[in-house]
Amino acid sequence: MRKPIFLLACVAFLVTAACKPSTTTSISQSFRNPGFEHTVFKKLFVLGVAPTQEGRIAFEDGFVAAIEKEGGKAQASWTILPESTRLPDDAIYGAVQHGSFDGVLVTRVLSVDKSTTFTPPKRYNRPRTTHYRAGPAWGMGFGGYMGFYGTTFTEVHRPGYLETTKTIRLETNLYSVATNDLVWTGQSETVDPKSMPSLIASMTASVARRLKKEELIP
Repeated sequence: MRKPIFLLACVAFLVTAACKPSTTTSISQSFRNPGFEHTVFKKLFVLGVAPTQEGRIAFEDGFVAAIEKEGGKAQASWTILPESTRLPDDAIYGAVQHGSFDGVLVTRVLSVDKSTTFTPPKRYNRPRTTHYRAGPAWGMGFGGYMGFYGTTFTEVHRPGYLETTKTIRLETNLYSVATNDLVWTGQSETVDPKSMPSLIASMTASVARRLKKEELIP
């Protein structure tokens, strides 16, 4: 009797694990310069600010892929300026001018915050008790101790536990090359990303969708 119950418990656990939500990003706040209501950028220069060169490349490539998926056109700055140190202003300006870009997208990490919550122990039981009519071998009654034991066993004790949540906030700014003005800025929040690739994919996709929605890209 134990084996089927154990197998059902394993199946339930696997289904629950598979149904856990994937990494999601929300745009917590954004602003669009009212002087650029009808501006649509045809080619964006993507510039990432990250602690490492690997991080910069990953974020820039992620943005390029997300923007192109939404129908826009973009190029990662590292493909033109591969230096791992701070890029000189004149080098960035020259790359933008010679690449025929009309917009510059700059992204950076604002903060990585951790918060811990404690869920206290909980003791509960189901108020309903089901009586099972005894079979011929049990004699008269409604299941006796077997039926009572089976229903009251549902009373359980759940211990308290700590849960830590990590929230990563990024800022993305979009500038006009023609005027050097800020056209759009947005802050995104990603809670408990499963991995760095999932963080980048979720964040860049969320920003690209917003740019598409506001008709800043074709």
